[in-house]
Amino acid sequence: MQCLQPLPHGQQLAFFSPHNQELVATYLTYLQARQYATSTVYNTIGTLKRFCERLPAPRRARIVDNFAQLTADDVEAWLQVAHQEGLAPSTINRFLTVLHHFCAFLYAHGQLAQQPIHWRRHHVMVPHPLPKPMAEADLVRFFQVIDALEDRTMFLLMLRCGLRVGEVRALTWPVIDMEQGALRINTSKGQVDRVVYLSPDVAQALRQWQRLQPPSATYVFPSALRPERPVTVRTIQRHMRHYLRVAQIATAYSPHCLRHTFATQLLNAGASLEVVKELMGHRSIQMTLRYTQLYDTTKRQQYDRAMAQLAPRQALLGR
Repeated sequence: MQCLQPLPHGQQLAFFSPHNQELVATYLTYLQARQYATSTVYNTIGTLKRFCERLPAPRRARIVDNFAQLTADDVEAWLQVAHQEGLAPSTINRFLTVLHHFCAFLYAHGQLAQQPIHWRRHHVMVPHPLPKPMAEADLVRFFQVIDALEDRTMFLLMLRCGLRVGEVRALTWPVIDMEQGALRINTSKGQVDRVVYLSPDVAQALRQWQRLQPPSATYVFPSALRPERPVTVRTIQRHMRHYLRVAQIATAYSPHCLRHTFATQLLNAGASLEVVKELMGHRSIQMTLRYTQLYDTTKRQQYDRAMAQLAPRQALLGR
């Protein structure tokens, strides 16, 4: 079976037996043919590899040799190890989702006798915490200590444009239209394309940063060691932790909190849910409703207005 194109980081396949390498490569080609993002294809390899690594030794040897031998009991054994290691429920479920799709593919092609993932048995309940925008005071202190133009530009793109950390990482100069004050995000999460707009401070930072780049530069934020490749997500996360320490901010904010802040600030400024949905790149309004939360001050204002209207009609309740 031939791949449609060279598989990303295919050397990871060497972890598996030749038989499993063929099964995984065939599945990845299937994903490519259905226009899954390159990052999804790459992450699938790593997820399958890390799943096997966490299996107890006897089970691991059997599954690394032949995925068709995977059973529900093997998945149960993996879950016990995952819980012992303290994997987050959402992380566990991401592993199970990738494995479920892979096993469904193997089952449909006669390689697996039955689906080993049983959601009622294996699925882990995931808490749904509220989105975590940065407090206004923390946001000011955070940006005040950023002393590198590259980092300031990077974090402004998340705050003013709502970009995900992976979108910032992969951003290229050709998708940015300085004249129109906009940039295009192609085939992002959920295969949703969108256009976002550049606020004056973002546009100014981008122009200043671009003047420092060679004309041949493709990525807006190239890797320091390999300029032909983009900066890594871990590097961005590390830089944010550094500035939080310098600013003496105790709250453990992540880069994604800047995206939360973007959405919340838009809602507080009166932007409609439909507009926020489009700017965030959500597939449905329900996702926007869950993802964005109003500041307490806005909720309190609306509550007070409602109570003021109700008070005259309910005055007798106190008598």
